[in-house]
Amino acid sequence: MSWRIVDRIVIWLGTVASVLVLCKGQPGAADIAVVLLSLILSLAGELKREEITGIGCAALVFVSSFFVPGLLFLIPTVVYSLANCDVKLNRQASLILRITAACVMIAVLALSGLTWQIVVLILLLSLLAFYLAVKTSIHDSSEENLRAKYDDARFDSLNAQKLREEAMKNADNEVYMATLKERNRIAREIHDNVGHMITRVIVQLQAIKIINKDPGVGMQLDSVAQTLDLAMTSMRKSVHELHDDSIDMSLGINDITSTISDRFDVTVNTVIDSPSDNKLKNAVLGIIREAVTNIAKHSSGDKVLIEVVENVSFWRVKVHDNGANPVREFDLSGSSDNGGIGLNNIASRAGSVGGRASVISGSDGFTVMVTIPKLKEGRTA
Repeated sequence: MSWRIVDRIVIWLGTVASVLVLCKGQPGAADIAVVLLSLILSLAGELKREEITGIGCAALVFVSSFFVPGLLFLIPTVVYSLANCDVKLNRQASLILRITAACVMIAVLALSGLTWQIVVLILLLSLLAFYLAVKTSIHDSSEENLRAKYDDARFDSLNAQKLREEAMKNADNEVYMATLKERNRIAREIHDNVGHMITRVIVQLQAIKIINKDPGVGMQLDSVAQTLDLAMTSMRKSVHELHDDSIDMSLGINDITSTISDRFDVTVNTVIDSPSDNKLKNAVLGIIREAVTNIAKHSSGDKVLIEVVENVSFWRVKVHDNGANPVREFDLSGSSDNGGIGLNNIASRAGSVGGRASVISGSDGFTVMVTIPKLKEGRTA
């Protein structure tokens, strides 16, 4: 329960007690009206805690008390509303109005004609109302400060957690990039050293077979040659797969766009959350390469946007430049009559992974849009 409600109940009960003391336990209609008005003013002051409202109620009570002295018992309720309302005026004006209200209250009590005992009772109840209002204001202010500090601490904690996650993600990316570089190095070492040595052995073996005259040795040499051919084929396949696994799609896109960065303002946006197989990587990079080549040859614009976004059920590839073109829109998939060799190559690459390609062009630019569906297990079709 709010402390303000408790305070108002205490003040209202004090007002009721004061009225009962005045009427000696036999309240009349006027006394009951004062009690009800006190309750109404308490509710109104709680529902609309504005300084202007409190000052208006105080002025109304002071003026009315000249005609109905019993309304002076509403002064404690008015004092609480003035002391605990939301300040809307500037500090100096608010202080002047409240001091004026206090002086008017004392003057009205002095001129009311009530017994000094009743005047003292009203003053004591007013002082109690002022004390409760100040105490509750301090409590509310402290609670608000604590809540603000808690919110700040929670915000700082969330920011710290976000920074930790970003740091961990950056560290993972560094490890991933280091792994890709190491794979490339290993593949290059195997290709340049072991591959060349095996090739040299195969050539030497072919020379020995030519000068050899012994049929038995020739059969052995053929067997060795077949073994070396299988080893060479297996090694080439392994090196090729190792190199393909090391392809990073974002790096590949940046490598492709570096060829036009001197002529165009290039923006690359990628949202890739899960690993993709080599077939998809090669298809996407091939599509972007064809589109960039077309832009370099034909575009009259100066800006290029490339987006690769992974959604739940499909991949979306978008390549857009702001060069002016005739207004048209067509589907590249299933037809070879809508575009040139580059656009047909894009359609072919999209079709190789089960995707579809379309073109939208106009005065605001030329856009190639490709969608590639995923299978349920998360692999690209």
